[in-house]
Amino acid sequence: MTPRADFSSPSRRSMIRAALVLGLALSTVSLSISPVALAQSAQTAEGAQAFLAAMAKQGFARATFVDALGRPNHVTGTHTVEISRIKLSIKEEKSTDTVEKSLGEFPVPDLSYGDAQGAADVCTTRIDGVQMPASAFEHNSTSWEEPGFLTSVTVLKNESWNYTEDFKKFAGPHFIDWRQAQVVRSNDGSRIDVRAKGQAFPTNILSFVPGDSELADRVEYAAKFLRMSCDEAAATGF
Repeated sequence: MTPRADFSSPSRRSMIRAALVLGLALSTVSLSISPVALAQSAQTAEGAQAFLAAMAKQGFARATFVDALGRPNHVTGTHTVEISRIKLSIKEEKSTDTVEKSLGEFPVPDLSYGDAQGAADVCTTRIDGVQMPASAFEHNSTSWEEPGFLTSVTVLKNESWNYTEDFKKFAGPHFIDWRQAQVVRSNDGSRIDVRAKGQAFPTNILSFVPGDSELADRVEYAAKFLRMSCDEAAATGF
C-alpha cells in the first residue's frame, strides 16, 4: 500500500501555502508582462510601416498633393455642353470650356516602404498610386419641351465635366520621408495627417481617418513612432 502524505503538521501546511503563493505570484508576473512588454519589445519601424499599410488596405488612408499655389489635388478639365432641339429635324449645338477644381482627397489602397531608387528604406513610405474619385468625370442629362409653331420642340441637354486627363499627373509613386515629416492630429481626434515635402508636388499629405478613437490612437502612435525612429537628431539624445 502506498503511504499517504501527511499534510496535517503545521510545518507541512506552511510549506504548501508558501509554494502556492510563490506559484501564483510567478503566474501573475508572467501574465502582466507578456501582453505589454512583449508587444513593446516587438515595436520596430518595419512594424509601424506594416500597421499603416494594413490601415490603408482597410480603406482608412487618403492622399492630398498640394501644388506650388497651395491648391490641394487641383486639376484642369473640360466642361462640354451638347444641346439637341428636335422638331421636324434635329438641330445640335455643342460648346466646350476649360474648367478647374479640387477633386478632394484620394483614397489610397496600398502603402509600402522604400525610396525613389527602389531601396528598402524603412524611413520612407511609398504611395504607389491613388484611386480616381468619381468627381473626376461627371455627367448630367436633362430634357424639356419648348413651345413652337404648331408643335412643341423637344430639347435634350447633355453636360459633362471631364478631369480624367489631368488626373494622370497624380500617378505614383509618391513618398513620405519620415525624417522630416510632420504628424498632426485633428482637434476632434478623428484624423491623423502626415505632411512631408514631395517630389512631383511641393507637399504630400498622407491622412488616416479610421472612424474609431482607439484605432486613431494606434495610428497616431505608429506615425509618431516612425517620426522618432527616423529622426536624424535622435542619436544626440534630444
